[in-house]
Amino acid sequence: MKALVLNTHFSSLEELDLQASEVPTPTPQKGECLVEVHVSGVNPSDALGALGYFSHAHLPRIPGRDFAGVVIKGSPDIVGKKVWGTGGAAGIDTNGCHAEYLTLPESSLSEIPNNLSPAEAGAQTLPYATAYYSLVSRAQIKPNEEVLVIGGLGQVGRAALSICKWKHCLPTALVRTQKDVADAKKLGWSATTTFDHKYDVILNTIGNVHWQPQIDSLKKFGRMAVIAAPEGKREAPLNLFHFYRANQEICGINTIDFNFEENKTFLADLKEGFESKKLTPLPISKETTFSLSKATEAYQAVLRGTKGKRVILSIR
Repeated sequence: MKALVLNTHFSSLEELDLQASEVPTPTPQKGECLVEVHVSGVNPSDALGALGYFSHAHLPRIPGRDFAGVVIKGSPDIVGKKVWGTGGAAGIDTNGCHAEYLTLPESSLSEIPNNLSPAEAGAQTLPYATAYYSLVSRAQIKPNEEVLVIGGLGQVGRAALSICKWKHCLPTALVRTQKDVADAKKLGWSATTTFDHKYDVILNTIGNVHWQPQIDSLKKFGRMAVIAAPEGKREAPLNLFHFYRANQEICGINTIDFNFEENKTFLADLKEGFESKKLTPLPISKETTFSLSKATEAYQAVLRGTKGKRVILSIR
């Protein structure tokens, strides 16, 4: 089969040179199945991993954490099923999804929503699983709660805003400029550029940037879910007296800890949200769809930014 194989880590975005190589097609073991991959999302963690961001990542390896495809070998009742998934440390600690085939435990399979194409389904998995785990599992959002989504025009941000509306919350996107506010409103979101309101939940995608305004914007019993802490933005002061007196919480979110089987639970609920048309799929376009042979361009596009559009590898 053809697969991306990382034999070394590159030192810069410009030096990236990803080649599709011929490697043996994996053989499913007992309890496993073989999935023909049709589409695989390209995530910031995939691109950063190629630059050596994860020092523990092994080499050589096949990168990629997301997929949508069809089961072609396995138990008779699952062969032919269209499935999707996201694999935590897949593509980092183990071989991942940027390949024509992958093996998975049959117990980890999750069928794609019946109203999404494989290309659409393969573009949703990690951003939506991250937003779901942050807001539903950890922050435990409730109907009518006010939620501030920092970076609301990004991929996880858009997924988070959609989940909030699905769960009957009142979301607001925090964006950088008035043009971003206008763009968010065109998409149906409330948006702001300032911390001038208090919220029950904050989705923190920026680490310690604007840290004190973030803390000051939490209501009593407020929760903050932190999904990122870029280098240089990782330490933050906290007045523990005020924090505990307000019964507030900060939740650390690291999706690498969840394998395909654990993410299956999130995707099963998200499947219902998409099929009910309460969730809005992340946009894809011809400009952000690449073949496996154009993987270098795909990874570079992710690192340069795509204004919220999802980058995918169309493998079949």
